[in-house]
Amino acid sequence: MREIVDTDDPEEASVMGSEDLSPDYNIDLLIPADTATRSCEELQPEPVHIFRLWQLFVDRVNPLTKIIHVPSVQPFALEMATDINKIPLNYQALLFAIFTMATVSLTEAECLQMLGTSRDEALRRYTIGTKVALTKFNFLKNYDMVALQALLLYLLSLQNRYDRHAAWILSGMVVRIAQKMGYHRDGDYLGLNAFETEMRRRMWWQIILQDAKNALVSGLSHSLLPSSWDTKMPQNVNDADLFPGSIEPVLPREGPTEMAFCLIGYQIAKFLVNAESLHGTPGLEAAVMGHDFEGQDPAILPSIQQYRDLVDNLEQNLLEVEARYIDPTAGNVHIAALSIRPMICSKMREILVPMKEQPEWGTEILDKKDNLFKIVLMNNEHSTDAYGVMDQTGFLWFLKFHFQIDIFTVMTKQLCQRPTGSLADRAWNMVQKIYHYHTELLDISQKTYYIQAQTVLKAWKNREQAFRAAGQPLETPNFIYRLRDVVKSENRTSEPSPQQPVAQPPQNSHQMTDLDPFLGNYLDVSTLNWDLWGTMNQPPQQQQSQMPVSLFGNFPMGNMG
Repeated sequence: MREIVDTDDPEEASVMGSEDLSPDYNIDLLIPADTATRSCEELQPEPVHIFRLWQLFVDRVNPLTKIIHVPSVQPFALEMATDINKIPLNYQALLFAIFTMATVSLTEAECLQMLGTSRDEALRRYTIGTKVALTKFNFLKNYDMVALQALLLYLLSLQNRYDRHAAWILSGMVVRIAQKMGYHRDGDYLGLNAFETEMRRRMWWQIILQDAKNALVSGLSHSLLPSSWDTKMPQNVNDADLFPGSIEPVLPREGPTEMAFCLIGYQIAKFLVNAESLHGTPGLEAAVMGHDFEGQDPAILPSIQQYRDLVDNLEQNLLEVEARYIDPTAGNVHIAALSIRPMICSKMREILVPMKEQPEWGTEILDKKDNLFKIVLMNNEHSTDAYGVMDQTGFLWFLKFHFQIDIFTVMTKQLCQRPTGSLADRAWNMVQKIYHYHTELLDISQKTYYIQAQTVLKAWKNREQAFRAAGQPLETPNFIYRLRDVVKSENRTSEPSPQQPVAQPPQNSHQMTDLDPFLGNYLDVSTLNWDLWGTMNQPPQQQQSQMPVSLFGNFPMGNMG
């Protein structure tokens, strides 16, 4: 991967870093510097906005996460609209985290219309509120389910907003707090009541998903969950079936419930856990990427089949969940849930086809770099194919939330060198879809999007020249015209006056975080191995075996890459 993304242009290189994706307040990722002087009261939304944000969370976010018990939390949301000081700090933290996630689900236009402020400003305000409340509650010493729910929702909200490596470190803290509270042990074995047992299960399995995602996007092969956990998978029950303090056993329902989407996610988490049992079995990445196995231990050869068997088992489990618990007539979350299996399983099967077995081998795929381009292309294709379904069901925000600009950049940079061919045609079709759904990419006041726009226009110019040289017609899509207009406009407004010196780029673009004094340059993206597929220059036996991080696309654990 490093071969593909390396560039001699420092301006282009910066798009692969994390500083442009991260707001200025990233330095306060965990503990805000002004906690002592801030109050939750000054940060809370207007009463009418509290009701709107709560309903947004219930409609858009809760069906995809299911880590709170809505009937238990709703009274606190209503009370907050009256007097926040009557609400315990742990619930204040939870509500601010809920408001943050509700805002994440909004578009810029929706946020302006609903809250009367920009999306970035609302996110900043509610994120600070979450951190202030958690800090005042002293969550590192006071272990509490509600505070852990707030922390988990806060962790969810970090996707694409903060440095992914710092988010992984924070994810480790969430795992440790949950482990300290015994969430890695099932409540049935601990003698807990039915309500607490079921809620702990939901939270633990969501933690598994998030930790796996954060580990992989940070460059690790797998998470570092405790090896001896035995928490059972959450049951197929509605929130209305659960009562705080109830000692009566909760019986799972047959048929559709509000858990539909999460039941799919739990099976994905189970798959990840099972896949980790193959950790240390070499050969998967090497075989997929086309390394020569001559003279190597034959024991490595079955590794791809082992993963294929896991995928087959995953699909069978998902089909069983769909047959028993999911009904497209039961609501939009069920329709969304039904879109996951085809996307995940087909993506994994395609990626598990070795390079020399690809239909383009010998024509458009001649080496590892060509094969990796197709893998990145397929990753983006499968994700954008699901956009239509998620848009119709009201959950498009979820896929857009997990969109990885760096993976998109890898593909568009390669298009500069691949102006023609069937893979290029597929890639440009996908780029058009991305710009259709991600209108924020046209906001080139953000440096990341500006550089991305320049890359796309450069690639399209090369494509035009190639078609012209071949005497073939080429229709220019509308998004190219729009990109040209906004880039031209930005260039005019950003040109320095004769008296205004041209600003020099900083010599060190390293983004400092609260953790840097302890980790040195660990969070400096320039010092990290960003490769999705390990170090391709190493021989197969030295490569770290891992499930390729681009396999899973935009699912609950996010885009693993």
